[in-house]
Amino acid sequence: MAHHPVIDICDVSFRRDGRDIVRNVELKIERAELVALVGLNGAGKTTLLSLLATLAVPHGGQIYIDGVDAVAYPAQARARIGVVFQESALEMRLSALDNLLFIAQLQGLRGRTARRRVDELLGVLALDALAGTPVQSLSGGQRRRVELARALVSRPPVLLLDEAALGLDVCARHAFWSEIRTLVADGHAVLHTTHQAEEAREAHRVVVLDHGAVRADGPWRSLCGPISSAIRLHVTDVGVACRWLAARGYAVKAEADAAVVSCTDPQASLPTLLQRIPFEVLGADIVTPDLMGVIAHWTGTPRQETPPARLAAKAAQ
Repeated sequence: MAHHPVIDICDVSFRRDGRDIVRNVELKIERAELVALVGLNGAGKTTLLSLLATLAVPHGGQIYIDGVDAVAYPAQARARIGVVFQESALEMRLSALDNLLFIAQLQGLRGRTARRRVDELLGVLALDALAGTPVQSLSGGQRRRVELARALVSRPPVLLLDEAALGLDVCARHAFWSEIRTLVADGHAVLHTTHQAEEAREAHRVVVLDHGAVRADGPWRSLCGPISSAIRLHVTDVGVACRWLAARGYAVKAEADAAVVSCTDPQASLPTLLQRIPFEVLGADIVTPDLMGVIAHWTGTPRQETPPARLAAKAAQ
């Protein structure tokens, strides 16, 4: 049997109100692959997921889901997809158990088969004790786990997540993504949109979308490669610091209260630099590319700088 990507997007375009929303997108995703889709608001991310979920029909190109032509046979493609969108698809008045049993029946599971599958998911996602609880009484993280269970009832090879962890606290987000990584390890292909750098870093690949077109596609490290990292030294006299650094061959620029030194490996360079410099350092920031920096670089879009976390640094003696 010939090998095929589990998601295969071939020259897909989509227009709305005479405007191109998705433009000639080519994207292939394999089984057991986690791919992050990033871009500014309006880049076309949610529209692309809607096309994959057969909720919209492309105006050009082809989409194959697990080898099925999703444009010609949307029902067959839909049976191979689980979706978690930003907006909840749960019935709030029903319990977690009844929500899952309902979707199981819609997907053709009956009787004991449906109950076994639902019980399995409740166990895997640590929802056993909450099975009888109305969804409206669950926390945000618990609801998201029920949403994920709902998407997995039919064991779909493809999982689409649109900002699925949005609004979750740190613990709930960690638990949610732990489950996603387990699913990927089990062979599911996951495509997710995100505005979180941490979620993008942990993906196998990051796809940058801009005005509906793919601008970059690769591992996080390779996308960050062309973007310079730096050490920001907070000092009492920026002019003195910059002159000293420049005289010793460092690429440096001045900011209001800091000298910014460009380097390829700031974490490795910082200790040596602090030992060498003769002036007082009040603190140091390690500046590495963040998600907005990556998007800005690959799309050519200006970005607003956000202050990095301050790292304590001992003043050089």
